[in-house]
Amino acid sequence: MDFELHYSDVQEGFRKEVVAWLDSQALPVAEEDADVTPELIARAKDFRRKLGDKGWYFPTWPKEYGGAGLTAAHAVVLNEELSRRDVFIPYNSGGQLGAPAIMVHGTEEQKQRFLPLIIGGQATTWQVLTEPETGSDLASVRTRGVLDGDHYVVNGSKQFIGSDQGDPDYLYTLINTNPDAARHENLSVFLIPRKLDGLAIAPMDLLGGGGKQFIFFDNVRVPRECMVGQEGKGWAVVNSTLEIEHGGGGSAGGGGEGGRGFRLRKVIDYLKAH
Repeated sequence: MDFELHYSDVQEGFRKEVVAWLDSQALPVAEEDADVTPELIARAKDFRRKLGDKGWYFPTWPKEYGGAGLTAAHAVVLNEELSRRDVFIPYNSGGQLGAPAIMVHGTEEQKQRFLPLIIGGQATTWQVLTEPETGSDLASVRTRGVLDGDHYVVNGSKQFIGSDQGDPDYLYTLINTNPDAARHENLSVFLIPRKLDGLAIAPMDLLGGGGKQFIFFDNVRVPRECMVGQEGKGWAVVNSTLEIEHGGGGSAGGGGEGGRGFRLRKVIDYLKAH
């Protein structure tokens, strides 16, 4: 039985293009977790933008939203070459998780406004769902959003969020906008700019580390146009995200955790040696 991987002529032609381009770049490389310094993270974000300029950060996405319109076979080659070089891609869960929900439920204006930033590698987006009293029972979120004119005033907190690789640009967030409505009909999803007044991020002091953060909302005024989908339909929006989170993302970032193939190679080397 043949277990060898066989690549098409198209894949091998694309590989030559990828290899030539990567060889011309100053790559942000992390061979160990200790290599991930603030300086490396800054360089990696710059490299991520360069990937996005070529459409290679999320290569299978349509060109009009920041991708390259390539096939999954192209993405396999790109991921292999990035992993082979231990290229570090900063944490960015919005690309794998938030962007598909915007694609399905967002308005065309929201797609044109947000997707090129996320898919093009220009913006970092965190998924912001879990709360102190709400983990597996996600429909019970208590962070509250009250409509006030053209804004929602948001108060509450989230935890076990993001990473320690610098602040995000946007927060993909599930909020209770109508506590009197029926369960699953009281929730709305927002893409909230990080720079809004009253929004604070603080590290969690966890025994196992992990770089997770608290998010605090203190009368944060979120523009109404930042809502993804319709008010009260957030459960459907966020389930588009959760379906993907429990499957696969198909990005050059390897699921948002940096695309660091060195961990897999360490496991393989250990198994070979023992």
